[in-house]
Amino acid sequence: MSEKPGFIGQLLGVLYRPREIFSTVDEGDLTKGIFIAVLMVALAAYSTMTYMGKIPLDVLAPQLQGVDAGPITGSMGAISGIASGVSLLVGWVFTGLLLHLLGKFSGGDGSMKRYFALYGLATVPALLNQVLRVVDASIMDSASLIGYFVSYRDLPSKFVKAFIGANLLNVWSLAGIALVTLSLEENYGVGRGRAVLIALVPSVLYFSLNYFTG
Repeated sequence: MSEKPGFIGQLLGVLYRPREIFSTVDEGDLTKGIFIAVLMVALAAYSTMTYMGKIPLDVLAPQLQGVDAGPITGSMGAISGIASGVSLLVGWVFTGLLLHLLGKFSGGDGSMKRYFALYGLATVPALLNQVLRVVDASIMDSASLIGYFVSYRDLPSKFVKAFIGANLLNVWSLAGIALVTLSLEENYGVGRGRAVLIALVPSVLYFSLNYFTG
């Protein structure tokens, strides 16, 4: 095991020497992993609140056009932000548990506490993505947001819509999948091919959820 760096060293190191950083992680790093996830969730909630606050209610919900929505109009951004944060946090916990169970069923013997510490560090690309989303939400104008929202909502293909909604082909998601693969190898000792397959399961489930509910 390599010499254990500090928290900032782990945060930065996981981006360019993840295998070495993961080898230093133990159950005592669980609080750090949770902190990274909570920070990511908070940023996601804020960016969603900012985005949605710039889109008129009659665009978000055309069925309410002409209806006096009262106080909902002014609080739609906050409601969207809270809903986004809660769903993301629940999704993070569920995904971590799923990956842990799949790792155990694959013959690994790693602990759940250590895996959630590793999974928290594997979430760093998503954290960076949310930082950029906060900046983007702050500077993007309402007209551009409305155009993007309407274009996405009116996509004729459920497959394309679900694919975009699941964010399966962006650098942050791909980096996250790569780190999850390494975290599974580290904690459960599974082979590379099996680790990749396990790491892809949450993305497939998320795509399916988007497809069948979109």
